[in-house]
Amino acid sequence: MNASRLFVISAAAVLMAGCSTYEMPPEAVNGSSYTAAGKEQKQLLPSGIKLLTLEKAQNIAIANNPNFRSRYFAISSARSRYYQAFSGYFPTINANFGLTYTVSKLGTLKNRYNLSRYEGQYVDVVPSLSGQMVLFDSLKREMGILAARHNWRQSEALEDDARRLLLRSVAYAYNNVMLAAAKMEIALADMKYNADLLKDTELKFSAGAVPLSDVLNFKIRYNNGESSLIMAQYDYSVNRYVLAGLLGLTEGTIPDDIEFPKMPTNDGIVLPDISVYLDLALANRPDLKAYREGVEVRKYTYYQSFGAFGPTVNTTYSLAYNDTRYLYDFTDADVDRNEHAGTASFTLGLNAQWNLFNGGADYFAVRQAQANMLEAKYALAEQWISVITDVRTAYDNYVQNVKQMKLYQKTFLLTKQTRDLVEEEYRAGSAELTRINEAQKDLVTAENNLCSAVIQAANAKAQLEAAVNAR
Repeated sequence: MNASRLFVISAAAVLMAGCSTYEMPPEAVNGSSYTAAGKEQKQLLPSGIKLLTLEKAQNIAIANNPNFRSRYFAISSARSRYYQAFSGYFPTINANFGLTYTVSKLGTLKNRYNLSRYEGQYVDVVPSLSGQMVLFDSLKREMGILAARHNWRQSEALEDDARRLLLRSVAYAYNNVMLAAAKMEIALADMKYNADLLKDTELKFSAGAVPLSDVLNFKIRYNNGESSLIMAQYDYSVNRYVLAGLLGLTEGTIPDDIEFPKMPTNDGIVLPDISVYLDLALANRPDLKAYREGVEVRKYTYYQSFGAFGPTVNTTYSLAYNDTRYLYDFTDADVDRNEHAGTASFTLGLNAQWNLFNGGADYFAVRQAQANMLEAKYALAEQWISVITDVRTAYDNYVQNVKQMKLYQKTFLLTKQTRDLVEEEYRAGSAELTRINEAQKDLVTAENNLCSAVIQAANAKAQLEAAVNAR
């Protein structure tokens, strides 16, 4: 590729970069009123969504989450720094313009009349082009380009890592919404169960078959269920707020008409050996890649520091035109005289510099860059161990949560069977009131435990997927 073609491509890249447009945050964030902002100024859920699945929620978060979206501009900045590093191979061109006006009050000038006293005016106009080009700088430009390229890659890896963590956070918030919804259903079912028994007990009380304390018991049990419903409704609202924030919705909540799926299934998958997940994580984790790229940045910065001990060779050039106009006004003769002179010049020079001693500044700069490189290598080692620990923790967490989930499933089925039997006995008059209370309480506890275990297993799955960057 010849120099002229390379210059055209570079100029086009600069112009395109300067004309780039980006999607701006919602207009509502620039205002100071929530109620005054119209729908067109807000960030809302895409139209047409009735059922919000986890996959849809994660995709919306990737598209709208402000913190994640801002990561793109860190990449854009690093990319621009990389392209900027190539500018050292191009010549610089500076345009200059000089204008000088001079007045000389007295003087003598020999002319065809006589030696006369005069006043002179001079106007100098000097336009010029000048610049320089680095021919050799002891490989500092090359090392700078390589460092900038790895810094760009590091920014991309950090964006991928932010995506990984965002997907995990959305999964946690989404699962918590479903857990709160399940607890609301449990509380409503408990209220209905106690309301049915209360109705039957009131009939029996009217017939004198049971004491008033039995009626009051089921009213209290109903109120306890309503209290659990209120707390579950609060958790449901709060977790929807958290989820909406992660999705970047300016409303700060999920609309009431949006539905969520039922609880996830309670069937845990059988995992392969943990070594598979360890290898996946070490190959795919973007945060580990970011640390590796950071080591490369520090390495080439270290190599670049050695360039200070070598020479630098520049070529300089200038093209100028000097236009001078003279105006003489003679006092001894009624004569004016004008003169004009124009001079064009071109200069080309070569300049070499080699710093032999500057008080040890270059030496200690190398030592500093070396220390920064070694620091990055040890940080990489620490992150490598952290990834291994993260994967092992996530793996064991999922395994034990699946075991707990299956155990709670068995307990729930046994507790439900027991409650149903005790209810039959109570209605037949062979079981005491305290026994039906305990049976129903145990059933509600077992169902809540099962729902929590199912969600914790789902969260553990999301944690394991994030640990190996499975998505």
